Amino acid sequence: MTDPSGNLEIQVNRTAAGAQCWIRSTRPVHAASVFIGRTAAETSVRLPRLFSVCARAQAGACAAALEQARDCVASPLTQIRRERAIAVERGREHLWRILLDWPGLLGTAPARQDLRLVISETTRLLAALDAQGDLFHPGSEAPAELARQAVFDAAASALEAQLTRSLFGVAPTRWLDEVIDATRFEHWCRVTDGVAAPLLRHLIDANEAGLGPTDIAVLPDLPDRTLLEALTGPGAAHFVARPTWHGVARETSPYARMREHPLIASLLGRFGCGLLVRLTAALLEVATSFVAGTGPDQAPAPPPAQVNPPGTGVGIGRTQAARGLLVHLARLDQDRISDYRILAPTEWNFHPEGVVAAALTALPPAPDAAWRRRAELLITAIDPCVAFRLHLT
Repeated sequence: MTDPSGNLEIQVNRTAAGAQCWIRSTRPVHAASVFIGRTAAETSVRLPRLFSVCARAQAGACAAALEQARDCVASPLTQIRRERAIAVERGREHLWRILLDWPGLLGTAPARQDLRLVISETTRLLAALDAQGDLFHPGSEAPAELARQAVFDAAASALEAQLTRSLFGVAPTRWLDEVIDATRFEHWCRVTDGVAAPLLRHLIDANEAGLGPTDIAVLPDLPDRTLLEALTGPGAAHFVARPTWHGVARETSPYARMREHPLIASLLGRFGCGLLVRLTAALLEVATSFVAGTGPDQAPAPPPAQVNPPGTGVGIGRTQAARGLLVHLARLDQDRISDYRILAPTEWNFHPEGVVAAALTALPPAPDAAWRRRAELLITAIDPCVAFRLHLT
């Protein structure tokens, strides 16, 4: 199948009275309709192949939606392993940006060799977590022990060493324990020579840490029933393309997830909700995702709440993908898909009245080259997950 990612056209018109921003998306947000008529089993296998990024997050949301629609539940251990796999993938997605894009924002070469090592070791981790290839099949049961524990342990150790060398200067767990507020974070930025610290240090020294502040509220924890109504009601097609909550655009992002973490809360107090906080939230998620993905299986999670009476054939699945909340809706008729919808974080964050538009219009006046560089920094920090073109007038 072809990649349905599409792209974003971002137009900013700057005048003496201020800036205006328009965002046009060519993302085929209704691409999941290709699964109408397929069985639940076929869909769970084929749907992740439709996406070039966050395939396991897509698989996790798909499996959860189909399980709810079929009135079945994956074993608690399966749910835990799925979350571990999604955490590994979430960290890898952030590392793509950090290792490839962040150096270029300072005019230095991408850390391609570091990324190759990250991809190699995370691929081994994911293969060990899903040795049978059925972790994301509806109703699956994970084995009590990992079939490839030695492979998993070796990959986790190699990845930890790589993250220590290329990013944190210390092991990720130690970094999480020690870099807990703005003062310690700034000290870390100044004494560390990894890929991430130079950009963060530059933002502080150039007085650019607070660029792009917004007052866009984060997306609340919407109940499944609320999402079900929005995704099946008469305005469902529009909601998937340009979602709002209570008529207002919302944000779902690494910052939205991490805003109450002590480090982010401290940085907010010193620098505000701008560029530095957003980039740091992604870096923080690399460390927390490594811990979540490579640690032991935790206590079983409680089974998901059933929002529909048994036998209705409709299910909601959700997961936290790298860029924000990902929601799937599946409707089954005789175990075949009669409706399938995906609500992705890009549509929230790159809504024409959303956080990206607000951040760009908040940028202060500057010559074209400087303004474009700052705008691209902000777009990279919020991360569209697809290609974008920025037009300035």
